[in-house]
Amino acid sequence: MSENFSHPNAQPFLLEAGEDAVLLIHGFTGAPGHMRVIGEAVQKAGFTARGIRLPGHGETVEKMMQSGAQQWLDACREAYQEMCGRYRHVSVGGLSMGGILATLLAEEFEPACLVLFAPAMKYRSQLNYLSPVVKYLCPTLRWPSNLGRKDFLYEYDYGYEKIPVRKVEDMTHLQRKACAGLAAVTCPTLVIQSHKDEQVHISVPEIVTRGVSSRVREICWVDNSSHVCTIGPDRAYVCARVIDFLRRYGV
Repeated sequence: MSENFSHPNAQPFLLEAGEDAVLLIHGFTGAPGHMRVIGEAVQKAGFTARGIRLPGHGETVEKMMQSGAQQWLDACREAYQEMCGRYRHVSVGGLSMGGILATLLAEEFEPACLVLFAPAMKYRSQLNYLSPVVKYLCPTLRWPSNLGRKDFLYEYDYGYEKIPVRKVEDMTHLQRKACAGLAAVTCPTLVIQSHKDEQVHISVPEIVTRGVSSRVREICWVDNSSHVCTIGPDRAYVCARVIDFLRRYGV
């Protein structure tokens, strides 16, 4: 993972195409680059794609410590509402914590559809839930390295190399809020996750699809990617499934 946030692939993006659009939200400590491959694919399919950068991200860990759950959610709300004023239909999609934020938007508004990439509705490690204590012992922790992973797009892998542990509490707050309100989601919902995801619990796709009130609820499993499945070995298949879903429900 690189912290060279000046690189074009790490920047927010707006890829114009048609009247139907999708808002793409990156994850905790990440950057828009994790969503850019999806954005480029859906643009080629005729959808406008916008990838935002959450407050406190894409700068420094110290900046992230000054941001929090409410700021992250407000930024997503603002972007979604701006897009609703410009495009015919707007769908929302997010990776990991971005999936939590996308779900919260779907609970509050009425997007055309909801696409979740390994949404962090339940952690694989119980250590994440101990962040109120761990933050005093280890203010920051280092993310596992992605180096050595086969067929992984390192040129899109931008984010902080360290985890500001205190901010995990903010993510957990959003997680609990999203899980509690799942029944308010009525739009078509697609959940994509890898069997090799090292961050998000394997039960999450079932948690989401059983919890939402949507008539259309689909799960897509992939087998070769890690948590960031948007730029992993399964990315072509992931993009194809997203485009298919948007063509069916995002127009």
